[in-house]
Amino acid sequence: MKHLSLITLVSLASCASMKDSLQLGAGVGAFSGAAATYSAHQSMGRSAKLEDVAVGAGVGLGIGLLTSYLVHKSLADEPRPYSESETPQMHFGDLPPSPFIMPPIAPRRKK
Repeated sequence: MKHLSLITLVSLASCASMKDSLQLGAGVGAFSGAAATYSAHQSMGRSAKLEDVAVGAGVGLGIGLLTSYLVHKSLADEPRPYSESETPQMHFGDLPPSPFIMPPIAPRRKK
């Protein structure tokens, strides 16, 4: 369980550059592929061979690289809602109302 939470934390990381994105995708993909291959062999009652785990890690590495490239490319091409020069000025009074303040509910009329 400890490893699962670590993997979840790493997968939620964001990348600013293509290099960072590819490194994260390769690492997560290789680890996922190796873990999937190892657990598949263990669930069938066989011992996992190093060659099989390495092939699983290689497949995961390729899928992770491709996925991270495509996601990073699609996000880089996406238009920004505003450019850095058009950053809106935020003031204290501009904050939205609190979602915890409920308006008073009128009592229902009896028929």
